[in-house]
Amino acid sequence: MAEETARRRSRKKTWSALGEVTGKPSDYEIVTHGLNHMTGETPLEMGPDVHGNVWLKKYRDDISIKVGSWDGFRDPDRVTYHSYVKMQDEQEAYVDKLLASFTAEDTSDGRLSNECLQLLLTAMTPCRYLGHVQQMLSAYIQQIAASSYVANCASFQVADTLRRVQRIAYRTRQLGTEHPSHGFGSSERAAWEEAQSWQPVREAMERLLVTYEWDEALVGFNLVIRPVCDNLFVNQLSRAARQAGDELDALLLENIYEDCERHNRWTVAAMNYVTDQDAANRDVLRNLAAKWNGHAEAIIASGAEMIAANVNGLSAQDVADDVLARWAELKWQAGLSGDA
Repeated sequence: MAEETARRRSRKKTWSALGEVTGKPSDYEIVTHGLNHMTGETPLEMGPDVHGNVWLKKYRDDISIKVGSWDGFRDPDRVTYHSYVKMQDEQEAYVDKLLASFTAEDTSDGRLSNECLQLLLTAMTPCRYLGHVQQMLSAYIQQIAASSYVANCASFQVADTLRRVQRIAYRTRQLGTEHPSHGFGSSERAAWEEAQSWQPVREAMERLLVTYEWDEALVGFNLVIRPVCDNLFVNQLSRAARQAGDELDALLLENIYEDCERHNRWTVAAMNYVTDQDAANRDVLRNLAAKWNGHAEAIIASGAEMIAANVNGLSAQDVADDVLARWAELKWQAGLSGDA
């Protein structure tokens, strides 16, 4: 009897959805695994000739990177819906207190210099248009991802971007109320569509919106264009706002950039997973990224000039160099630097 009990205790436990594993899956794996209804022999539970399945086969299953299964990928932050809601509730509580404390002073926005107001009008408040495009691109990556482990990361990225748009819109309204003659809330669309400094960003985003191959959409957006834009219009803008005397927006943008860094972490993990599955994928990923490098460089040049133009003592070259260095570090972490 004792021998039989010992044998049972030593037997490996199996979890049918996850295959044969030793030990119980984590809470993250239990609530994340196998949620994608668009994979398997009959995606969408319809025949192979329906438009949706033709699309999935062409733009997701027949792409240039080759991965046997994406179900082995793991989000380095192990974010679940429960943990995400808790985390972002704390972030939003912080932002609400931040806004309340500065509003209580009654003169926070009123004390901003004309140069600082021009910085915000030129480089921050038009970002609600940029944010909406980033939200759509993140949603496309989520929508046809081959695994719920990847799709969930992109879903939280969608939510983060919507949060950013909402906070920028809120600040736009506050600034417009305090400075009604500056054009806050009424001039941003024209700036997004016509201002020369925004056109490299807009062109890249519009081209990404019609990039349907899932691997190129993931690499072009999440590894190239998104981190460059996030660094410029969140991280660098935060630093510029502080230098211009605007502590409120500096702190707000710093808080938002925490989301951006989480997006970077899962993107790097995805790139490393792809190359771990097949070393030949490394060159494929490099080639996909190379298609967007020119757009990223144009964005960095115009964005750095836009941010530095209205801040005394801030060099556009210094801004650009910092963005380039951080982007190079991200590519190195993803194993896609020139000598990787």
